[in-house]
Amino acid sequence: MRRWMVTVGAALIVSVLTGYAQEATVARSGAGSLQEINGYLVLSVKGSPAEMGQQHGELLGETVRRVVADVIVEGEGRYDLEGLLAGAMAMEQHLPAAIREELRALADAAGVEYNKLVALQLFGDVRRGQMCTGFAAFGPATLTGEMVCGRNMDYWDHGASEYAAVLVHYQPANGYDFLTCSWAGIINGWTTLNERGIVCSNNSAYGASDSVEGLSTCFMVRKVAQFAGSVAAGIEIVRTTPRACGTNLLIAGGDPAGAAIVEFDHEQVIARMATDGYVAADNSFQAIGRGNYNPDEPPEPSEWSRAGTLIGLIQDNYGQIDRTMNFAAAPGVPIRSMNVSMGVSPAADQPYRGFQLTPAGIVGVGVHGE
Repeated sequence: MRRWMVTVGAALIVSVLTGYAQEATVARSGAGSLQEINGYLVLSVKGSPAEMGQQHGELLGETVRRVVADVIVEGEGRYDLEGLLAGAMAMEQHLPAAIREELRALADAAGVEYNKLVALQLFGDVRRGQMCTGFAAFGPATLTGEMVCGRNMDYWDHGASEYAAVLVHYQPANGYDFLTCSWAGIINGWTTLNERGIVCSNNSAYGASDSVEGLSTCFMVRKVAQFAGSVAAGIEIVRTTPRACGTNLLIAGGDPAGAAIVEFDHEQVIARMATDGYVAADNSFQAIGRGNYNPDEPPEPSEWSRAGTLIGLIQDNYGQIDRTMNFAAAPGVPIRSMNVSMGVSPAADQPYRGFQLTPAGIVGVGVHGE
């Protein structure tokens, strides 16, 4: 689970919920670096796709090999590894050339088989099962008007979060700089923040049109993070990109601030724009599948659902929401048995570690909730 808190100005402030406390010696590979900042492992990669992949593999190769073994070979692929790899390589054909280039460089540098590394990126779409939750509140909904976003990642992590959690700082030759909470070896996006203040995270959604013929869910998150300078630009990226599986995508932030839950599947896209300064989503579609959907009168999720619980919390604290409110850990929101932190699970029981994304790099800004 991650809570992202964004201010647009000289610096972007991001808080990451984690119990990670590994002491890491600073190491370098070309323009890339690996260091411990504020008790958390931070990987910075910079340059062309091949350069970023090589830096990632050289700095975290041993851990990447372990993640591939634990998550893909012994985890997701335990009962049908051949089928998992076949599905992943079918989706691989729809990845941008730059992403494939980065993955090949990472696989070579880390010493892992390319198809298994690809499966590590795409297993969540090939074998669906995530149960994530997210929200954004801003403007009249928050105490100062700033954007406050939260996201839980509820998924069986096969033990990887404990040893492989990493905050990745991307400085690509093409596109915006961005951060993503990840595991060693995963280059797409789960919860991201870019230098323009755009937050993006995914919530798998079920019951619509799914396919391996399109861009995977998490690489859609990365595409928004790397190329969207506004919420509207992020929505347009989703609309114009061939899509794979059903997803509720949170896109929020920017200046002026805005937010949307972009519901999409293989065939359609409907953007649920924020009303009254907030949006929330879990794994249920609210627009797709409703033939009478009216954007001016959007339906609200059941009050018993995780999204409904979040909306109730926002409404109960309307106008007073600030950085101290941990909605993403409130009763009824995370699925604690599979609530994955970037370090120790369940995430809802761990403190936040703060970071600033600045032009000079990543800076730690304290620990909250210990």
